[in-house]
Amino acid sequence: MNYNKYTLDRFDGEYAIFLKRSNETEQLLIHHAEIPSEIKEGDIVSIQDDGFDYKIELLREETANQKQRVDNLLQQLRNKE
Repeated sequence: MNYNKYTLDRFDGEYAIFLKRSNETEQLLIHHAEIPSEIKEGDIVSIQDDGFDYKIELLREETANQKQRVDNLLQQLRNKE
């Protein structure tokens, strides 16, 4: 079974586009019907591919940490102005 971490970049039509962490150049497209409703753009997930189905799990702590890092960077930029 194959397991990787991805960031949900966006929804495009009927598909969710995930970017593989950490270089985020490799994309994975998954039909929106296979995505748990709790998963939102910007979330970090683990995806297991058994060749037939995807098992997608939200990595809540990693997502929260990433959002905090982004918020901190934005605050630093605002403080420079």
